[in-house]
Parts: sequence; structure tokens; C-alpha cells
Amino acid sequence: MSQEKPPPGGAEVQLAAYFKDLGYGATYSSNTILAVLEQVGIYPSNAASRITESELARLLSMMALTHTGLPENPSLRALVSGILSEADIEQLHQMTSWNIDLFFSVLVKMSPGVNWTNVLRNLDQPETAFPDPGSLAIVLKASKAVLQDIYLFPIAVFLDRWSNQRAQINFLRHTVQIAPELLAVTPSLSRRVIPLDTPLQGNLGRSVLSAASISPWNSLDLIQCIMSLGDSTVGEEAKMVVELGIQQSPDLILLGFAQLSTTWTSVVKDYGPTLVAHFLAGHPHAPFVLPRLWQLSPPLFVSGLVLMHSKDPSTLSRILDIAQEMKALSQILETKPYSFSIDLAALASRREYLNLEKWLQEHIRDEGPIFVRACLEFLSEKVSQQLSRSENLHSVPLSVDVVGIFLRILRASSGSMPPELADMLRNVLAICHQAYPRLANNGAEEALFTEGTTFPLEIEREANSYYERLYEGDLTIPQVVEMLQRLKVSGNPRDQETFRCVIHNLFDEYKFFPRYPERELAITSVLFGVLIQNQIVTAMALGMALRYVLEALRQEVGSKLFKFGLQALMQFLNRLAEWPQYCGLLVQIEHLHEAHPELIQTIKNAQKQVPVAGVAQGPGAPGFADGSDAKSKGAPTAKDTSCPADDAVFKAINLDSLVDDGPSDSPPENLQDKILFIVNNVSSANLSSKVSEMSEILKPEFFAWFSHYLVVKRASIEPNFHSLYIALLDSITSPALQRHVLRETLHNIRILLNSEKTLTSSQERSLLKNLGTWLGGITLAKNKPIRHKNLAFKELLLEGYKSSRLIVVIPFVCKVLEQSATSIVFRPPNPWLMAIMRLLAELYHFAELKLNLKFEIEVLCKNIKLDVTSIQPTDILRLSMQRQAADGMERDATNQRMAAHAYMASAAAMPGPQGAPDGVDDISVGYPSLASYITFNPNIAIFATQPSLKRIVHIAIDRSIREVIMSPVVERSVTIAVIASRELVVKDFALEPSEDRMRKAAHLMSQSLAGSLASVSSREPLRVSMISNLRNLLIQNGFTEQTVPEQVVHVIVSDNLDLACSVMEKAAAEKAVPEIDENLAVAYLNRRKHRERSNQPYVDMAVYASSRYPSVLPEGLRLRHGGLTPHQLRVYEDFGRISHSAERHVRPSMSQRDQHGAAGAAPQQPAAAPVDEAMPVLTAQQIVEKFGFVVAELDKQLTENASMALGALPPQHEIRALIAQVLLLFTQTPSLEEFSLLFSQKIVQLLYKSSSPLARTVYVFILKRFCDLSKGLGKELREWFLYNDDERKLDVNVTMVLLDSDLLGIAELDMQLARQIETGRPAVIEFAAGLLSACLLERKDFAFHTDFLFTTQSLSKLVARGVAAPSVAQVLDSIERASAIVAVKEVVSQDLESSAVRMRLGLVFQEWVHIYNHPSSSEAAHIQFVSQLENILKVDAISPLFFRVCTELSIESYHNIKAANVAPARAYQAVDAFARLIVLLVVHHSDPAGADDNKARLNLTAKILSIIVLVLVHAHEQSQTHFNQRPFFRLFSSLLNDLRQYEMQLQPIDIQILSAISNTFNTLQPSFLPGFAFAWMQLISHRNFMPRLLLSENQRFWPYFQRLLVELFQFLDPFLQQTQLTETTRLLYRGTLRILLVLLRDFPGFLCDYHFSLVDVIPHTCIQLRNLILSDFPRNMRFPDPFTPNLKVDLLPEINQPPRVLSDYTRSLAADGFKQDIDAYLKTRGPVSFLIDLRSRLLLNDSAAAPGASKYNVRVINALVLYVGVQAIAQAQHKQQVQGTSPITHSAPMDIFQQLVVDLDTEGRYLFLSAIANQLRYPNSHTHYFSCVLLYLFAEASQEIIQEQITRVLVERLIVNRPHPYGLLITVIELFRNPRYNFWDSNFITGAPEIERLFQTVAKSINSSMSRVPQMATA
Repeated sequence: MSQEKPPPGGAEVQLAAYFKDLGYGATYSSNTILAVLEQVGIYPSNAASRITESELARLLSMMALTHTGLPENPSLRALVSGILSEADIEQLHQMTSWNIDLFFSVLVKMSPGVNWTNVLRNLDQPETAFPDPGSLAIVLKASKAVLQDIYLFPIAVFLDRWSNQRAQINFLRHTVQIAPELLAVTPSLSRRVIPLDTPLQGNLGRSVLSAASISPWNSLDLIQCIMSLGDSTVGEEAKMVVELGIQQSPDLILLGFAQLSTTWTSVVKDYGPTLVAHFLAGHPHAPFVLPRLWQLSPPLFVSGLVLMHSKDPSTLSRILDIAQEMKALSQILETKPYSFSIDLAALASRREYLNLEKWLQEHIRDEGPIFVRACLEFLSEKVSQQLSRSENLHSVPLSVDVVGIFLRILRASSGSMPPELADMLRNVLAICHQAYPRLANNGAEEALFTEGTTFPLEIEREANSYYERLYEGDLTIPQVVEMLQRLKVSGNPRDQETFRCVIHNLFDEYKFFPRYPERELAITSVLFGVLIQNQIVTAMALGMALRYVLEALRQEVGSKLFKFGLQALMQFLNRLAEWPQYCGLLVQIEHLHEAHPELIQTIKNAQKQVPVAGVAQGPGAPGFADGSDAKSKGAPTAKDTSCPADDAVFKAINLDSLVDDGPSDSPPENLQDKILFIVNNVSSANLSSKVSEMSEILKPEFFAWFSHYLVVKRASIEPNFHSLYIALLDSITSPALQRHVLRETLHNIRILLNSEKTLTSSQERSLLKNLGTWLGGITLAKNKPIRHKNLAFKELLLEGYKSSRLIVVIPFVCKVLEQSATSIVFRPPNPWLMAIMRLLAELYHFAELKLNLKFEIEVLCKNIKLDVTSIQPTDILRLSMQRQAADGMERDATNQRMAAHAYMASAAAMPGPQGAPDGVDDISVGYPSLASYITFNPNIAIFATQPSLKRIVHIAIDRSIREVIMSPVVERSVTIAVIASRELVVKDFALEPSEDRMRKAAHLMSQSLAGSLASVSSREPLRVSMISNLRNLLIQNGFTEQTVPEQVVHVIVSDNLDLACSVMEKAAAEKAVPEIDENLAVAYLNRRKHRERSNQPYVDMAVYASSRYPSVLPEGLRLRHGGLTPHQLRVYEDFGRISHSAERHVRPSMSQRDQHGAAGAAPQQPAAAPVDEAMPVLTAQQIVEKFGFVVAELDKQLTENASMALGALPPQHEIRALIAQVLLLFTQTPSLEEFSLLFSQKIVQLLYKSSSPLARTVYVFILKRFCDLSKGLGKELREWFLYNDDERKLDVNVTMVLLDSDLLGIAELDMQLARQIETGRPAVIEFAAGLLSACLLERKDFAFHTDFLFTTQSLSKLVARGVAAPSVAQVLDSIERASAIVAVKEVVSQDLESSAVRMRLGLVFQEWVHIYNHPSSSEAAHIQFVSQLENILKVDAISPLFFRVCTELSIESYHNIKAANVAPARAYQAVDAFARLIVLLVVHHSDPAGADDNKARLNLTAKILSIIVLVLVHAHEQSQTHFNQRPFFRLFSSLLNDLRQYEMQLQPIDIQILSAISNTFNTLQPSFLPGFAFAWMQLISHRNFMPRLLLSENQRFWPYFQRLLVELFQFLDPFLQQTQLTETTRLLYRGTLRILLVLLRDFPGFLCDYHFSLVDVIPHTCIQLRNLILSDFPRNMRFPDPFTPNLKVDLLPEINQPPRVLSDYTRSLAADGFKQDIDAYLKTRGPVSFLIDLRSRLLLNDSAAAPGASKYNVRVINALVLYVGVQAIAQAQHKQQVQGTSPITHSAPMDIFQQLVVDLDTEGRYLFLSAIANQLRYPNSHTHYFSCVLLYLFAEASQEIIQEQITRVLVERLIVNRPHPYGLLITVIELFRNPRYNFWDSNFITGAPEIERLFQTVAKSINSSMSRVPQMATA
């Protein structure tokens, strides 16, 4: 075939069309392709000009489009018939696609100058298309054939701007789907969403980075391209690709949008906000994405928030949380739409994140009407939703406070509003008031507490005049209350302003109440409480009022503030149930328990009143029966509730039936609106016109609806308009309407009276009082009677009294009767009215009413002009109480008798023991004459005046006994006793034949144990039950807490507790008998059967065989045949002789009763039997009285001996005896916890009255012992000493003693005293100054001045403001001069080695330690101290000494505290403080010359570190083996932590400081200080040291850490070469191993760069350490798995790249000109003597060789091997050897290696081969070369020992745990699998079976790995 044959059809034939015409067969083989090309005139000579880049692009485009489905062309057969065989031709016709890689390989070889990037760029042609993934595969195959490496594919070409955008988007879509790695790892795409070298911390960061490294969407170029295509004609296809990306990597897509969205494209608009909302909703990567998103694109972040809120308004809380986390709330609130930002601002204000008022004001000022309209629309929408109460409402509701702020700000801006917005504001106000009724008065109440509130002068005068008239007697408190109620609801602004001024002045005077005279204070306190009771103050004002009362009650009993609080509290006791938490705070006031126990009980009762669900409530009037909207529902029909329900409490109120008044219905909505409009706008001025309008539209069938509306929605909540509504009813003149209104009123009154909620809700009671006023207004005031059948007032009051609901009834009745004042018929002296008033008078005088209820009756009497004291009370209540008491006592007695008889009957029916044991009386549970044995203390006088009280005590004790008997206490005691008795009796009686003896012993033991257990365990339940039952019975029988105080109850219970316990003991003993018999029934039966059947000795084999002890017991305890001996049986008999505590009290009484009962003599009072002759049992009352006597005597003795000291008193002194008596009486009290406060209160009073040191010491000693005995007393005393506002405790001497005894802590006192100083009270200031003077000046060793840091600061502020006395300033000045840091200035000029200087410097350091560890220490205090210290350290000579002293003291402090065995954390306080001091000094240090502050800081750091090193070395040398490294480790560790904390302040020298610390660690290396080795190893791997060095910029500080690591290995070397490792060495080795693992995992590249110097110092025995280092490879390197079948290592691109070696490996060759000789031989291969002398030059000198160590210089061998190898590789590259040929040639380097492998002995050869194996690492030119060297030496070895040693070196590195170096694996695999080396036929393999099996196992492992390996893997 000619070379230049013209193409068929002419030269203009298109190559792409021609190949398409021929079909797939045209690419069958290279010959076929060349033949086809010749047909079109393309030959190798002209291919470069004919095969152009555009032609190749057309070919590639055609083939991509026609990669499948192309028909066969018959003409192709003729074309190839001459060059292909028949078989090939047949194969050619079977082709189904292009042979693309062969085709383009041929074309590129023919035209080698083709730029493939330009070829791909030329694909941008109209005919190009990529319809399916197969077309993409064509392009990739062609590119791989041309580029050899698919990862060199120029993907960036397809991300440029194309004309054929459809082809571009299709190509990208297919690439993302089937070849994502092209976008993920292609180096040409450098712009990454998350750069792969970004250091990310934590698991989440690493997870995100790992996912990003393999994701195609981690390319900003790709995302930018898709964004631009989204706005083109292929926008839909582009968005499909975006959706695909969102499914794969939403985080990368979103962050890409954020980085590229300078102008928002349609793609960003469509998907950006949705993506943000997706992450906001809780994506796993949200913590990583959201902060970065906010930094990159705040608008995009906010758009997601807005979208999230618009879809689901309930997510607003989540949005606010995110905004707070991002610290972006202020920026987000500036965004639009306003509906979003306003809603968010409202919620932020509710959580106190935002000052809503200020925010609204600023935006209204800046935005104007637009923002005002948005606010109004927002409020309208929110409040409308609130009113609708839609169940589907998901938005966050507004609180009333937030709505109030909006309305207040909008009202303030109403003056500048356009008329349209003003109308909107009025509408919004209307619906807001409808939804939030509180808003009507909220504004007034909030104004009361605004700072700087002022009122006009005339208002102030008027308000003050009311108080003047009140104190002068011209006004009464009811009149003031009535006046305030009128002012509060008045529509006149001036009246409301006056109301606010009156309340404000009252609250403002609170701080002056202690100065008020007694009478004025009493009036004020009553007024204060009445305001709370009558709801004059609500909301904020109510909270403030309650807080004032609470604070007052916490004052000392008897103080004016306490009296004020007590009298005020009494006025609103019946409202306490509304505030359970407030009751809890009141109960916590301890002195209130002692002073007013009855008040505490009342508070507790109120606290227990839990509000229960009441009747249905509507929005208009909570608590009414029908709370539905008046527009939608009619009134209830006549047939309902005409009679009271059976379960109703009040049956005295009934309703009339209205069936004759016709049907009722609700009017249409339009008529409802008209009626409501009339009622809303009616007034006295337009009444007549409105009545005429109403009469026209209000039909009779609407009366029921209108009555319900008028009563529920108007009369009940608008008492000020009652007169207007009554006038409206009168003007309508419809009797039927009047009846409907009356019935509706009674109906709702009955519901409120019977509602449980009315008891606890003051709002409900206010509604009831309003309806009472309304009822009286429509009846009594108009001279109409209230019929007895409808409402019987006296019966109603009696029902209220019986049901304890007078709090509901009396105010209602009073409000009804008040209206009789204007009546002509019903005003006094009307008999009907007076009968009710007499009953009210009886309630007033005899029912023990609360003050507020008495006040209601007083107000009623005043209004109807009666005097309550002149009204003759009835006796209805008293007679009723007597009848109830008599019936109750008879009922209790009957129940007691029935219970006693029932128990006696059941006890008699029980089978008892055959013989009653000695010592157990026959006492039944319910004593027939229990009263005869009850102790009645003769000192309690009420028993003589009220004999019925004894009967009550009897019933209470009996009831308590029965309650506890029924509880599990007795049952549990019996069960435990029976189990224990059964186990012991069965074991001891195993050889006993008599069941009777066994039964008697079991009875004795079980009864004794059960009785004792029951007595002990039931004691406390009995005491509690007796107190509770006695209290309840006393209250039920008319005894108040005044007549029978709480203390009397405790005395009665304490005196009779043992009696009750004896009954419990007897009950348990009797119950135990049948229980133990049932458990031992089988044992009894076995003995009886044995006795009947055999005469042999009895043996219970089951028990005897299972016991472990029979054979080993001593003779006296061992069991014998025939049963227990009398001596052994005595153990059980003694159970019956044990005298229990209860019996000592019961038996004398029982015997007395037995002796005198028959003669009919009166039962005598039992006298308590003495427990000890010297210490009689005292009652609680007697203990208290005796305690008072002993304490008085002690105080007298202390006064007489005031000049003596406690330690000087002789042992038998009277004072010591009295102290012992006080402590003894305290321990004898029935309950330490109950009596501890009583006793300690008396001691504290005497403590503060004492004037001598002896008295103070004694009283504090007693308090200290009290606290030891009572667990909770110490806390109570500390709280009183700290928080009680009692000026008596401002005693310096007492406080000093308390501090000395630890009853009071300095830190707590300091903080509390500072708070009290801020109040400005002169007494507190004087006390604080005196205390500081005493503690810091007079007793300098008592405390540091930093202990009183806050007190000193507070006093300094007062001095600075000029409000403190001059003496205070003098004290502060003296303290300042006495402080250690000031005092040290005086000795600076002295001899620095003197003890005075060191002592002063030590005090300075101790002062710093106190400041640093102070509970409330702050950064400002630290900086202040450091600034003062710097002035001292400016003296050059003082600075080193100071740091030395600090170091020594901190270490000494550790040892001292550690020796004291206290909390471990305290031992390090001084060390941590010193570390922080160092850092702060460095941070705030400056150059004295002003030249270079950073250099000065580095110098200071170096100086401090050197001093620490000196101290450490000195301590190490002094202590030797006892050296403790922990404090020094903590010092350096804390120093590193603090340096990291202050990293920003130390920029840019922070890393240089770390280098200085690295130098310090180098000085402290373990080879020099072995005692510091463990701490040193931890420090060099510290999280704030090692990572920061290794992550430094440009790896500048890698050498520092490499040096430390080498020192670690050098230290370990001698230990690791030992045969047996000690535990210490193992720990060091494990620590080193972990450090290497961290370096390998987190800092790739470090180990491989320094591999030579590290391996150089590792012992050859540490194979795994060496493997770890050699397994490291550079970051981001990818290479195939070494187990890949047929892997061609020499074809890897990395195999020609030299590795980076940062170690200086030539240094070891510099001695004796060794390196020069090596270079000379490598160049000339001579002289021959070099090779001959080479072995001797590798030997160590005799002087350098250590005993037992290697004779070879290992470092020189390692350096020689690496150096020769590097030179060999350089020579080969210089000669440009062809890739693929072996680099091993007969050359100078191989001469050296072969000479050494032959000449060296076994040891030297092993070291030499190990040096070669050390270079088998990741794929690089060194690895490849040395792998070939080893294999060459194996193949060419003349001795088998050489092959064996090569195998040993390789295999010993392979059989240890992973990881294994890459080069090692490929070398071993090649050696095993290549038949050239004939490895498996070697004699050392086949010579020993175990060796052969070992290698077969290794080979099998390699083969299995190769079978499992994937095609491509990362290392």
C-alpha cells in the first residue's frame, strides 16, 4: 500500500463522518484504524497537520453521540480483508461500540503535539450532546487513553462558559452521578467549599471533612457554574442538578451558595432559604454549617429564618435560641419583613434578651409610619388569634406584659400618627382590652415602680393630706380603701394620678417604717394589709407589697418592722391560699414558729389548699355557669338549677321557675350588635334616648339572653356602673325582665358560692361581692324583699360556718346588706335585717374570724350606721358547737369501745402458747381503762380548768395507736422477728426431740424481737400521729391555739409516747406467736412422729448436715443428742426476762390499777419510773424550764469570772459543770431538731449581750456543740448570722469569735457584708471598718486582706463618693499600707538573701493565691494585683528571687496539703495560681525602655522558665528516689492551659513562647532527670503544646518537637534492650506508643519527614515502633492497595518522586573523611581498597563500645545505606534511564552493597539489611530503589545465610501488629510470588516444618488479602 495514496472521494472528506459511516468495526485494531485513516489521506507523515484538535473534538463528539445502536457498514469488510484474518473479521462484525481507548491512543501517537485540554474545549459545538451516561464514559475513556491518569482530566473545561449549554449541563449531571471523583480529587479545581487542609476539631468536624473529601460538590467552580446555568435556557435542567446535589451534600451546596451569593441567582432564591430552614430544623451537620453560614452570608441565613417562621410560626422559640447561640439577635432583628422581626423581638423581650421598649422606640423613630403600621397589624393579628382560641393556632402567643409595652409605646407615638394609623390604634386597643382585661390598669401599676417617678405638686399634696387625715383620725381605713377603689376605676386622669401617688408614697415610705411611732406604724400596717386583701394593688404592686411584708417578718421578733409585717399579714390571711410559694417562704422564717405558732399553722393550712377545677369559665366572667359569648348563646332555660344540687354545700339559695314567661331565644346577630352598642354607650345623659331604642328591639323572648349578658358580662365585672344599669332596667319597665335578671343573678351567685375555686381565687370572690352589691341594688335598695325561699341569709351563714367557707359567705352577705342603707323599709332597725346582723355579731365575737372578715362586718355596720359592739349577738353558733362536741365525743367513745371489743374478740380467738412466758404481761391493744395510765402533767393548768381535755387526749392516743397498728410497721417487725427466730431455733434445736421446748423457745425469742422492733420502729410514726390527732380533736372541740399552745401538745405527746409504744410492743408480740408456730409447724410434726415411731435420738438431718459449724464449735456450744443443755437453753429463757423501755413505764401503772381497781378507789397518776437514779426522765416542759435556769446561772457565773480565760478554769469549776448541764439537757430533749432552734436562740441572745471574752468563748463553744449534735442547726445559725437584718449582730468581738470557731465563714461574711455596706447604713459601715481593723491590723495573722476583698471594695466606693466617715478612710489606708504587696517595697533595698525579704515576697505570693482562689475572684482584680506587682519586679535583683520564692512555696504548699490528707484539688491551688500569675505577668509586661514589648515578654518568659528549671533540678537532686514530679507537672500543664486561654493577647509571640517552653523541656529531658520522666512525656504530648507546634505555619517548629521525640527514644533505648521489662518501662513504652499513634493519625507527614533520625535511635527490638514511623506518608497522598493482583509498582507516578527527608543523615559520615571517600568511590569505582576497608570503618572503637552492646556503629551504617542509595538514584536519573527498566545495575553503589553483605558477619549483616529495610516506606523513589536492592541481593546471594537474613529482616517486621509499611508489603509479596527468586525452595524454609508452616501462614494471609482487595483503595 503506498504511503501517499489520495483519499477516496477527495481530500475534503470529514473524518468524523467517515468513521461514523464505517461503524464500530473501523476501530477494531490499530491496523484497522491506520487503514481507515489512509483511506482519507492521513499518513504518519502528515498526521500532525491533518489530525487537529478541532477534528479530534468532532470525532469525540460523534462517538459520544453514537456509542450504541450504530448499524454495520458492509464496505468495511472489503477495506480490512487484506489486513485481518477471517476470525478477526468475524469479531469485527460483533462489535457493539467504539474501541475508544485504542482509537485515540493511535491518533495521539500519530499527532503527539495535540493539547487534550483544547480538544475538550472544542467540544463546545452545536452538534455535541451527552444524552446518557454512556456518552460521558466515551469521553472519559478517550481522556484516560490520552492522559494515562484519569485524575488529570481537565474538568475545569466543562465549568467555563459554553455556548452549547445543554450539552454542558448534561455532561455535568452525568459526571456528578457516575464519576464524582473527577470533581472531588482533580487537582485543577483548587477552589473548595471546605479546603481539605482545614484543621477541624472534634468528631463532627472530622466527619464533615471526610465527607467533603469525596464529594463532587466540594467545588466552588461547579456550584458557580450551576448557578449561572440556572438563569439560562437550561434553567430547569440546572435546578434538577442542584436538587441532586441537595440530596447528596446539602451542607456543601448551602456553604457554596453562601460564598458565591454576592448577587442572588434564581437557583439561590429557589433553594437557598429552603436549605437554611432544613438545617435550622435539626440537620446532624447544623452545628458545623450554621456558624459558618452566618459568617459568610447573613442575608441567606436570615432568609432561612424567615421562611421557617412563615411555614410554622411555632418555631419562633427555636429561631430565638439559634439567634442567641450565634450572638446575632441584634442583626437579625434589623431584617424585614417586619412581621418576622417584631414577632421575634416580642419573644426575646419575654425571655429578657431584649429591651423591647427601647427597640420599638428606635425603630419607630427611624422607620416612621411604615413600622408603626407593621406593629399595629402584628398586634391585631396576634390578639385576634388569641380571642378566637383556634385549636390549630401554632404561633407563639403574646404575654400581657409584652402587649402592654407595645400599647404604651404606640400610645406615646400617637400624636405623630396619620389619621388612618390612629384609627387602627383605637381598634387595636379595643381588642387588646377585650383579650387582656389587665391592660386597663397595668399602666398605672407599672408607673409605681419606675425609677425617678414624680407627680405634680398638687397631686403630692392631696395624697399626703389623705395620710395626715388618716393618722389624725379624720379618716378611717375603710374610708381610705373606699376612696382608693373609687380613684382606681375613675375615668378622670387626675383621679388615677392621685391613686398612683398615694400607693407610690406608701411603698416609698417602707424604708422609714422603723422610725415610725407605734400608733402610726400600726395604722400603716393595717392599711398595707387591707390594700392587699381588697385587691387595691395588683400585678407588680402586689408583688412588691408581698415582698415588703416578707422582709419585715424576717426581722427580729419585737422590732418595729416585724410588728408591721405581722399586722399587715393578719389583714390578708385568707388570700394566702392563692400564693403557695409565698406561704412556703413564710414557713421558712424560724423565729415566727416560736413567736406565733398558731400563725404558722394557719399558713400551712392555706398552703395545703390546692385549687381544684371549678365550673366552666368564659372569657368575660371566669367562674360563672355559662361563660359563653353573649352573641352565640342564650340564657339557661327555666327548668335547670331551680333547686340546689344534692352535693351542693349551700342549700339556702334556690331559684324560681320562669316557665310562665314564654320561650326564650337569642336575638339575631344584627340585633345583638345593636343591643350591645346601646349598653356600651348608655350614660345618665342619654338614658332616655337609649331606653327608647332598647324598648323597640328588646323583645320578651330575648329577656333571658339579655339578663344573662347584663349579669355576667356587665354587673359582675363593672360595679361602678351598677346604678346606671339599674336605671336602665327601671326605665324599660318590664316586670318579666326584672324577674329574669333576679333569677340570673341568683343562679350565678349560687354557682360561685358552691364553686371550690371561689375559696382560693380572689378574682372569683370579687365577682361574688359584685353580684352581692348588684342583688342588693335591684332588691333591698328599691325596697323589694329577698324572699326567704330564694335566699335564706342566716342559713347561708350557718352553712358557711359549718363548711369553713365564711371567707366566701360573709363578704357576699355584707355587700348585699350594705344596699339596705338607702332603703326606707330594710334599713335598721328592720327586724329581718337585725336578725341577720345579730348572727353576724356572734360570728364577729365568737367564731375567731380572720381580720379581713371582721373588717367586712365593720364596714357593713359603718355603712348602715350601726356599732358592732352594741349589737346583741345570738347564741346559735355556741349551742351548735356544744351539740357537735357532745355528739363527736360520744361517737368517738362508741367507736373506741367497738374497736377494743373487736380486737379483744380476735385476740381471744387466736391460739395462744401453752404456758405464758415469764416477764410478759397480758396487755391488750385497746386497754379497757387506757385513761387510767395516761400521764397528765400537773404543771399544765388547763387540765384543771378544762377536764374535758383529758378525754380528748385519751381519744387522740387511742386513735393513733389504732392507726399505727393498721400500718405496715407492726407487720414488718413481726416478719423480720419470725424469720430470724425460725433460722436460729431450727439450727439450735436440730437435736431436740421435744416440740414443746422448741415451741416455748421460739415464742420467747420471736415475741421479744417483734416487740422490740415494733417499739423502736413505731415510735416516730406514733409521735407524729398523736400530735396530728390531738391537734385536730382540739380544733374540732373549740380549743384554739391560744388556749392550748403548740408547746403543750408536744409535752402531752412526749409524756405518753412510751405508753403508746408499749401497746405497739404487746400487739407485735402477740402477733408473732401464731406466725412462728406456722413457720415451725413441720418441725413440730416431725418431732412428734419421731417420738411415736422410734426410741432413737432425734436428729434433724436436713438442718444438721447443711450446717458448716457443728464439728468445729467449742465444747460449750456444741449440740448434743437429747437437746439443749440448761445452760444453752438459758439463752432463750433470757428473752423473756429482758426489760423493755416501754414496760418500765407501763407496769407500775398496771399494778396500781390492779391493786386499787377492786376497791373502787380513784386511779392514781402514774409516776414515771427513773431510768437512772442520778438522771430522772424529764418532760419537754421541764427540760425547757431547767434549761432556762441553768443558762441564767451560767450567765451569772460568767459575769462574776469575766477576767478569767476558759483554758485557765480548773476542771471542777462551776462554769464547766454548767456547760456540761446545758449540753446534757440539750441531748435529753424529745427531738433535737425541734428544740435546737429554741435553745440556740437563747444562747445567741446571751452571746450578743456578753461583754467579756470568757462569755463569748463559752457561748460560741456551746453553739458549736449544738451544731455537732443537730445536723441542720449549723446552716440555720449561719443564715441568721449572715442575712438577718438585726443591728445587734454588728459586734466585732462576737464576729471574731464566730470566725475563729468556723461557725461563720470569711468568704460568706465578706460577700454579705459588702451587700449591706451598699445600703449606706452608718452602723454597718462602722462595723465593717472595725472588723477589718481587728482582722487585718490588730491580728495580722488572722486573715489576708484579700479575704475581705468585696468589703474593702465597697468601703472604697463609699470613700470615693465622700459619704463615709474619715475613720473609714484611715482604716482602708492602714490596710493598704499593711498589705503584703505594699510592705514588700520597704525591704527591696535590703539584702536580698535575708529572711525578711523572702518572707515578704512569700506573703505577696500567698496574697495572690488568696485572690486567685477567692470564690468571686474576677479578671479585674487579677489585673490590678499584677499591675502593682510589676512596680516591684522592675527592680532587676528582686525579680529572680520573687519567682524562685513563688516556685518553692507553691511546691511546698502541695506537699503540706497532700500530707494533711485533704481534698486533692486543694493541693494544687498554689501551683495553679502561680501558673496564672506567670501568664498574666507576661501578658501585661512591657519593655521599660519602650523599645520592643514582645521581645521583653519573651525575655521575661525565658527568665521565669529558667528559675523553675533550677528549682526543679535542685528538688530532684535533693529528693533523689523520693522526688515527687506531680506538682511540677501541674505547674507546666497549668501554664500551657493558661497560655492557650490568653493566646489572642499574646499574638504574635505565642508560638515563640511555646518554643521557649520546648527548650525548657529539652533541658529537663529524662536522660538528665529520670525522676521527671513520666511528667515530661505527658508534657511534650500535651494538647496545648504538641498540636500547636506541629500545626505551626510552614512547619517552622517541627524541629523542636523532633528533638524532644529523639530524646525520648534515647532515654528508652537502654531499658527496652533488656530481656525482661519492668512495669515502669512498660508504662513508658505504652505512652510512647500512644504518642506515635496520635502523630500518625492526626499529623501525617511529620514521622515520614523525620523517619531517619527517629529510627536511628530506636532499638532494633522495638519493631512495632519502627513500623509505626515507617508507615507514615504525606497528607492527601493516594496510592493503590499493595495487595492488588498484578500491581505494577514501577508504573505508579509516585515511584519516581523522591521523598522529603528533613533529617541530616550525612552528619554521621563526616568523621575521618568517610563521606569524601564514599563520593570518590561512587564517581570512579576506585580504589579497590575502599571496599576492602569498608567493614572496619563501620566498627566502633574499643573505647566507644559499651559492654554488651553492638560493636558496630549503627548510625554510620544507617547513614551509609541511605546516602549511597540517594546517590545511586541521582545517577540513574542523570543517565535518564528508561522507565520500567530495573534501577539495579552493576554500578558503584551495588559494589558497596554487595561487598558489605558478603564481608559483614551475622550481626553486621543484620544491621546493614535493617538499614535497607528502613527505607521501605510509602511509594517513592527511595522505596522502589531499596526494594529492588533487597530483591537483587536475595537473587544474587552466593550464600544461603544471606537469603535467610534478608527473609528474617522482612518477616519479623511483618508478623507484628499493624500498620505495616507499604514498601515492606510490596517487597515481601514480590519475594514470595515471583518464581525468579525461588523462595519456597530455599533450604531454610523447607529444613524445619515449623518454619515452613510459619511462612505458609504468612503467604496464606497475603493471598487472602489479595483476593479481597478492591480495585482502588486509599492508604
